Amino acid sequence: MALFCALAGPASRARAAVPPPPLANYVLDHWSTRDGLPQNSIRDIAQTPDGRLWFATWEGLASYDGIEFTVYDRGSRVPLLDNGIGTIVTDAAGTLWFSDSRGNIGRHAADGSWRLWPHPAHAPSIIVQSLQIGPTGRLWMLYEGNGLGSMTADGAFQYVRPPPKSPLLNLYRRMAFDSTGALWLGTYDGVVVQDARGQVHTAPAAWHLPHGLAWPYRAPDGTFWIVAGSRIFRIGAAGATLQYDLHEIGRITALIQDRHGALWAGTEGHGVLRLSAAGIERLPDTMAPASGRILSLMEDSEGSLWVGSNGGLYRLREALFSTLSRQDGLPDDFTRSVLEDRDGRLWVGTDAGLSRENPDGTMAAVPLSTDPDHTPEILSLAQDGNGTLWIGTYSDGLYARAPDGSVRHFGTAEGLPAGNIRAIGVGGNGAVWIGTQHGVFRVGDRPPRPLEGPDAPHGLITALRAQADDLWIGTLDGVRHLHGASIEAIRFPTPQGAHTIFGFTPVGRDMWFVSDRGLYRDRDGAIAQVAREQGLPVDSIFAMLPDRHDHVWLTSNRGVMRLALSDIEAVADGRSPHLPLLHFDEADGLLSSQASGSSAPSAILRRDGTIWIATAIGVAHADPGQVHMFVTRPPPPSVALGSLDLDGNPLPLPADGAPVHIPAGHGLTVRYAALSYLLPDRIIYRSRLEGLDPSWSVQGNTRSLRLVGLPPGRYTLRVSAAHPGGTWSPRDMEVPIVVDPMWWQRRQVWAGAAVAFGVLLAAVYLGIAYSYRRQARFLSRIIAERTGELTQTAERLQAADHEKTRLLERLRQQADLATRQAREDPLTGLPNRRAFNEELALALEGVMAGQPDFCLALIDADRFKQINDQYSHAAGDEVLQGIADVLRDCVRAPDLVARIGGEEFAILMPMTTLENGEAACQRLRTAFHAKTDWGGALALRVTFSAGLVSSRPGEPSAALLLQRADTALYRAKNTGRDRICVEG
Repeated sequence: MALFCALAGPASRARAAVPPPPLANYVLDHWSTRDGLPQNSIRDIAQTPDGRLWFATWEGLASYDGIEFTVYDRGSRVPLLDNGIGTIVTDAAGTLWFSDSRGNIGRHAADGSWRLWPHPAHAPSIIVQSLQIGPTGRLWMLYEGNGLGSMTADGAFQYVRPPPKSPLLNLYRRMAFDSTGALWLGTYDGVVVQDARGQVHTAPAAWHLPHGLAWPYRAPDGTFWIVAGSRIFRIGAAGATLQYDLHEIGRITALIQDRHGALWAGTEGHGVLRLSAAGIERLPDTMAPASGRILSLMEDSEGSLWVGSNGGLYRLREALFSTLSRQDGLPDDFTRSVLEDRDGRLWVGTDAGLSRENPDGTMAAVPLSTDPDHTPEILSLAQDGNGTLWIGTYSDGLYARAPDGSVRHFGTAEGLPAGNIRAIGVGGNGAVWIGTQHGVFRVGDRPPRPLEGPDAPHGLITALRAQADDLWIGTLDGVRHLHGASIEAIRFPTPQGAHTIFGFTPVGRDMWFVSDRGLYRDRDGAIAQVAREQGLPVDSIFAMLPDRHDHVWLTSNRGVMRLALSDIEAVADGRSPHLPLLHFDEADGLLSSQASGSSAPSAILRRDGTIWIATAIGVAHADPGQVHMFVTRPPPPSVALGSLDLDGNPLPLPADGAPVHIPAGHGLTVRYAALSYLLPDRIIYRSRLEGLDPSWSVQGNTRSLRLVGLPPGRYTLRVSAAHPGGTWSPRDMEVPIVVDPMWWQRRQVWAGAAVAFGVLLAAVYLGIAYSYRRQARFLSRIIAERTGELTQTAERLQAADHEKTRLLERLRQQADLATRQAREDPLTGLPNRRAFNEELALALEGVMAGQPDFCLALIDADRFKQINDQYSHAAGDEVLQGIADVLRDCVRAPDLVARIGGEEFAILMPMTTLENGEAACQRLRTAFHAKTDWGGALALRVTFSAGLVSSRPGEPSAALLLQRADTALYRAKNTGRDRICVEG
């Protein structure tokens, strides 16, 4: 037939020449009823041209603006005819069409208007499973098991019940138009097609399609596919060609082609698969949607894949970084070091032990201790020329793992000092150097020997780099360079100079240092710095990693940066004043922007050219060759109006282009959202009120505006949005606003008053003329007296109003000051005991409600009374301020630091295990030791004792928790001070 010949014409070209990224470079997000969805079965998904997403569920039609869901059902402001939404589709005009479980049809137009059509009496009152817009704009409806109906845009409906034994009585829930305008329909006995005359035909027998459930899909590139059970056939000039066979996986329930030309298939109980030139690809287990039926698939305008299932809504978003975490076999998410051995296998050191990559790519724990209840915290890794793996720990000394798997331990008994080992260097001569808390030691077959000599470091070693016969040593006081038998000290004494050195990176003949004040380049002894002043967004850089594309990658506590090597050299040479860079964070796939520092190696370049970075949540990895796909994010397509309220009372949204009328003297609140879903909570907004504001005003992340005190007139509120560092959206949100005048401000009132005043003047004039001689002087005196009284009264009222305004402002300032003084320590600026007690009570309530446990640390400055007695209370106050500064700088953003007594402080660490809480306190202790300017010029030494406890389920009171922490604190003080005691 001609119909089949047209359908089987030349295949269209692929949608895009850009190949799809690896599946590991996708990020999975999930929403359910707990996030605002009305129901977890997402039957269908659509996106209107304004960018808004729509979801069909059994409990209503839901729209999503990137922040929150809005549900339309029988109880909404525009009540629907039924809650059970069958399917949704958009037409060329941007109109959203939807059906329900009773055969009704609804329409939501681009101008915001709604229209509903109850099902005609002669049509089935059952669910419409599929909607399609035909070539002529006619809406076609598929009634499962009851044939087809159609409707024009103005509501002219047509339905003819299929005759007995017609294939249309056995329809499945999917249909598609081909390029000829013929309508292909899925049935439980194979696909059928209805031609332009309404005749129904089965697929040609020469296609040899299997019997049973089959349905059509027309891809965006024009390719026509037929899904038959677990098989996918491509329809071309040669007929039906079996392209993919998923019989070992199960039945295919949904199909979509993405912008790269790859197919995504939803299955029954096996999640989502990608089908491309690479074959059949499964998502990693950690990213796969939960088991269940995939009901719908849709790719949005930003390239994200939305997956509707009976377990909620999922979104797969392409990202540069992917992460290896505990879900992939690591013993802990907090990773410290990462290493690729000479066999190409990956080793990862974590806070809960060591793991190694298996030949199949999975990770497995590698035990080091014979004690099954104890796993050392791994800080550093290195492999020598013999294949021995050297492993530095936080408090368990040094391990050496031979290629045969045997393990040797070095501790205090072997001559190593107690404490952590953050760096290991293997020299070209086979020498193995380790950095301890008390200097550098050389280990091997002989007992450990310390590095001695003038300028040899004897404190904490933070980094080592052995290169040929040289050894570069990072400390808390600059760099030491061992060359031959001599040691050179390199310090940076300026106010902006580095103290802590985190690592060394050789680039050509130069050696680069990464530090707490940016980067330093050592070129034949000449030092050049690249820091914040030259464009780095942070002070502390933990690692510098050259790739194979003439770029370097920098890690930090605030994400990963990529710079061209030529740019960084130009800044170091003084040839360029500013450093251009790309900054990557959670928006680019990192589970945590916090990379690991003071451990080694914390970032590596593997043999395949990928970079691997230890972070606070797993090991992040990326392919530098794929950066070009992610360097620019498209701006949000538009900003949508969310809601309006007048002085707290909701207002209906205006029709497209219609102004919002508000009376003068009232406040209007406008809520809006950018219709972008890449990372909506970080989108920034700007606004401009035309008719009042001469320029744009940046609102930050605020998604609402309050307009108060506008004078009568016409205005237009414009709002646009952008991703951080990106361009503004191409289409602004425009809301025309008319502020109606008060009754006494209206022109008609003024005109009437003018007329009345003229009449009054005429009457007065006639009266004066009638009795001018008798009353002229009398009336003049009365008018003058009354005018003076009115003027004085107006002046007194105005003065009283100004006085009231000043009084209210003073009261507000005094109230703000009193509130702040009641909750803030005046010396350190930290929250005081009252504020701390309130937060502790809230934290206990959260644990009782099922939230994760938290840690509480009580910290007391050691021998603080001696400082007050010996150096004065002024010196003591300066020390307390210094303690507050160190605590503020070292804790995480969610942690609460408070001063609860004279020299006593408390730290509340939400969602923190006792082990991580102890590690945090140890980092504070290291910071106290590293600080050398306590008391300013006095250069005092300040230490602290700490008691650490963790909340317990059913903790009866905050007082009991504080008592436990206080007991641990006094144990720390009574056992020698300068230590942390953890309640067992």
